[in-house]
Amino acid sequence: MRLLTATLAVVCVVCSFSTIDRVAASNRDDTHGRDAEPDYARVFSQTTVKRLDLKMAASDWQVVLADMQSMAGPSGFGLNVGASTDQIAACSGRLETASCSAGTPPVVGRCAQTGFGLQLACVPVVAPQNQGGDETELLPRTPVYVPVDVTFEGETFQRVGFRLKGNSTLYFGWRRGTDKLPFRLNFDGLEARFPEARDQTFFGFPNLAFTNGNLDSTYLRGKVVTDLFGEAGIPTARTSFIRVFLDRGAGPFYLGLFTMYEVPDGPMLRRLFGSDDGNLYKPHGVGGRWTSFAESAFEKRTNQEHEDWTDIVEAIGALQSSRADAARWRSRFEARFDVPTFLRWLALNTIMGNVDSYGGVAAHNYYIYSSPRHRDRIFWIPWDHDLAMPTGGLGTPVPGTPLDLFHDRLGSTWPLIRYLMDDPVYRAAYRGHMQQLLTTVFEPNKVSATIRSEQARIFPYVFGPEGESFARTFMTTPFQFDAAVWGPAGLTSYVANRSAAVTAALRTAQ
Repeated sequence: MRLLTATLAVVCVVCSFSTIDRVAASNRDDTHGRDAEPDYARVFSQTTVKRLDLKMAASDWQVVLADMQSMAGPSGFGLNVGASTDQIAACSGRLETASCSAGTPPVVGRCAQTGFGLQLACVPVVAPQNQGGDETELLPRTPVYVPVDVTFEGETFQRVGFRLKGNSTLYFGWRRGTDKLPFRLNFDGLEARFPEARDQTFFGFPNLAFTNGNLDSTYLRGKVVTDLFGEAGIPTARTSFIRVFLDRGAGPFYLGLFTMYEVPDGPMLRRLFGSDDGNLYKPHGVGGRWTSFAESAFEKRTNQEHEDWTDIVEAIGALQSSRADAARWRSRFEARFDVPTFLRWLALNTIMGNVDSYGGVAAHNYYIYSSPRHRDRIFWIPWDHDLAMPTGGLGTPVPGTPLDLFHDRLGSTWPLIRYLMDDPVYRAAYRGHMQQLLTTVFEPNKVSATIRSEQARIFPYVFGPEGESFARTFMTTPFQFDAAVWGPAGLTSYVANRSAAVTAALRTAQ
């Protein structure tokens, strides 16, 4: 009898452990699994600045450094030094990252800060020519992935793929010598190397992107502008501010304040379009202008195994078809492309003054998605807004030159804008979007209140006891930080002045 009782006790203990294991596995599936419900409230908090910890081996950090050096030269080379008068003059009145040339003989480069808070100067670009055909790309390829462990609110995610990300933000951050660099996390990106990471997600999100504020002295534009697009009903990513700590083998340290983005993939596509079965593209280069189809310009982010670009081929074909019968042209194009979304994006993008986008310096910073639930029509998804709402006079036209609200100075090399603005029906719809957005989404008092609230929330994590170290910040003093937001050439002044200028110009524009 005693033996039977003991045997039953052992069985019960085993049963108990099995139950615990099943519960633990279920809980892990709810936070780590591919089928985990995306937890937007937990990951993208809009009221607090949460903490994210990264831990990687010292040897893997050396892999990251060696990879970047092979593409962009030594870290810190050529930026935290003085600049000549010619280099500074070449970038007068220009945006950071703009193409430039200076010196004798002229050396081609990009406008960049030569130190913390100093003037822009023309800095030579040492990166090899990009092989993707995009002259704005400063790096020849995507940086390498290494494994990291990620901890957030008591949950740890192991063997996560970590890589540096970005174009000008990464290149110029590297050239400054900071290790507060933009990065991306792919939670099952290394599953071929680490099978235990197969189908891993971060509370339902397979990918996250982090920008560092390198090109934005307010640290606010990426989140504020992205949220404004979302408020306007344009498909956009969710965002939040987050404190990132990094352990490279010698203990954790505060890397700095970042803006975290939902990457356009499964959760975002299901949230916005009800399905992630369609083709998602990240266009770039000359082909991304839509003058003609080039397979290399439309990189697939979904359905890569299917060599079928019919949706974008037909959309470009419809755009480029004869416009002699305007009604027929509009009907054909609207069957392949969601025109209202694009016009609304273009209206708000123009109001805010964002040239680092389609129709500006390059055909980049956007995704497109062919939605199966909308008869495979293509939708516009804007991306990367660190250079929107440019301050320091760059958003104000030269005296005597009116604002080009309807992009009449833009040629046919940007057909999505040129052809739509040349059509009276679309031009009228675009005007209507502008008028409505100026009194709702881009109403100055409302936008300024948002800016005030967001700056107050992040200030303690930029300055003070919990703030960034001098070696990992792009700010010098709290005064500089406040001036970039509240000063006469700051963000809130820009919003008020820009709104008034656009409203006035719209009254007289044809």
